[in-house]
Amino acid sequence: MQFLNPGLLWLLLLGIIPVMLYLFRRRSKRVRVSTLVFFKTLAQEHQESAWLRRMKKWLSFLLTIALLALAVFVLSRLIVQQDDADEYRTVVILLDRSASMEVRDENGETRMEVAKRFLEERLKKVPEEVGVALIAYDVRPEVLQARTLKRRELLSRLDAVTTRPIPGRIDAALESAKMLAGLEPPAAIWHISDQLLQTSAPASGETDDETDDETAAPAEVAFSLPDNIALRELNLGLPEVSNAGITALQLRPVPLEYSRYDTYVEVALNAAAPAPLAIRLNVSVGGIPSQFREVELAPGEKSGLTFRINGSRDQVLRVWLESEDDDFALDDQVSLPLPDVSPILAAWIRPDESEDPYTRFALSSIQETGTFELLKGGPGSWPLSEKVDAVIFDGWLPAEWPTDVPVVVINPPGSSGPVVARKLEAGIPYDSVTVGNEDHPVLFRISSSRVAVTRTALFETRGSLEPLWIAGKDPVLAAGEVNGQRIVVMGFSPGLSDRLPLTASFPILMGNALFWCVDQKDNPDSTRLFSTGTLAPVTGGNITWTGAIGNEGRKQRYPLTTDVVEMDRVGMWETDTGVRGAAHLLSAAESDLRAQSPSGEGDLDYFAAHSGIAGNLKMWLLAVVVVILLLESWLFHRHAVY
Repeated sequence: MQFLNPGLLWLLLLGIIPVMLYLFRRRSKRVRVSTLVFFKTLAQEHQESAWLRRMKKWLSFLLTIALLALAVFVLSRLIVQQDDADEYRTVVILLDRSASMEVRDENGETRMEVAKRFLEERLKKVPEEVGVALIAYDVRPEVLQARTLKRRELLSRLDAVTTRPIPGRIDAALESAKMLAGLEPPAAIWHISDQLLQTSAPASGETDDETDDETAAPAEVAFSLPDNIALRELNLGLPEVSNAGITALQLRPVPLEYSRYDTYVEVALNAAAPAPLAIRLNVSVGGIPSQFREVELAPGEKSGLTFRINGSRDQVLRVWLESEDDDFALDDQVSLPLPDVSPILAAWIRPDESEDPYTRFALSSIQETGTFELLKGGPGSWPLSEKVDAVIFDGWLPAEWPTDVPVVVINPPGSSGPVVARKLEAGIPYDSVTVGNEDHPVLFRISSSRVAVTRTALFETRGSLEPLWIAGKDPVLAAGEVNGQRIVVMGFSPGLSDRLPLTASFPILMGNALFWCVDQKDNPDSTRLFSTGTLAPVTGGNITWTGAIGNEGRKQRYPLTTDVVEMDRVGMWETDTGVRGAAHLLSAAESDLRAQSPSGEGDLDYFAAHSGIAGNLKMWLLAVVVVILLLESWLFHRHAVY
């Protein structure tokens, strides 16, 4: 026990007054009266022994002292301290509302429901003089209730918290909690989650070759707190949990093949799974089953699978997995409208009217797929009067480098802009090339080991230009971005090379270079796949969400007030201007459900529910005062003790 306002305990000195009254009572006087009849009658009604009268006298005295002491204790704020929560002026509740908090236990209760029930019980033990704040977080923190002494208002905000299908990011939430706690120290931060800070893992961002800083989190959160701020953690993870989920998906058109797409899917099993799990990954296009794969994953293992599908615009690609033991269904499926790949309009500029037949054949092969349109011209037609998606400079470079269009350079004769090159009059043949980065999109589906080239130009790889093929010690093929402009440089002549122009690798190389340079994601007719929690750029007046398969394609329309919208739900969406996309969890951190160790994790003793009286005793003390008054009334008034 302790007093929050001990300075008022001096009021106990008022007890001297009843002590003086009981110690120094006036003595009885003898008075002559005319008759004793009435006094004899009164004595008969209250015939009591001397010891009983003395006991009642002292009982009355003790009750008076107790009333005075209890009143002083109420004013001095007497509290019962069961843990160090009563030592703080502020408690900040940091509540995880990310997707994994929707996992249910064997009783069907979600982690969020457990957290709410626990906090409602725990807050009853916190003194009313301690201010409490509430922060809920997923990928971003939200202060739902600033520091307040009003428990009813706080509990109302707590009851309204719901889980969101969004990955969690604890580092930003912890900084917000530190700021609130630092306003009224000493303070404590209560972190309620199914994952502790020390075991937080990175959340995935977008899956379309972009990294969103808002969804990326360090694998182990580095944090430090001042001495006057304490951190308490409660792990609500299940003792045993198993979950297989889709953690990444990428869809891209196949170069030189119309209406065909390569789909890459990554599936993973959480590290805390008790045993390996066999899963079945299914793929359907337009509602028609296409293919499936079966794979067995060990705990903590992930596997990447590639599918080739046929489809057209407005058909929906659906990928979903099935397994016997899965405690989390939100990451089990992805639905995505197939994109409409617009033809690329490119200009081919050569120094003379003659054409390299091999380059012309490669470009014609791309045209036949319907994904490419070509304009031809010489140096006299530069600069172009028509806007194009890409420019191919073949054996020629302009004096003034274009900065507003991607460029593919073949056999550069000199230097211009970011291309620093020198022409070799006599080409140097090479029987093979060394691959610099075989995973680069420009080399997709190219058998580099069978390539022989004749180098006709030396060029430097400046800035972010990355060597992809190296002949001897110098690059002959490079790609990269310079000042936001994508550039592909080929320092060889296709017509002079032996094992390149007549193989399938050269048309594929030209197609890959053009498709990589012209980013189809900037096309308003393309479809983008987002991880939930990211911000997507949109245009138009409203957006229509279509629920994932299983919700019977339920559609909901919302007005747009800004040019960005948060991906706060799972499903497909489209604006009234035709901008389309889809949002799914796709988070390795959320899918990797953690199990609570048998010994428990976090401050379990601190958060354990205590029984009995705790906190401010004001109401209890006032109740005792009322009982004493009633007791004294019954003893000394009903029975008329004198």
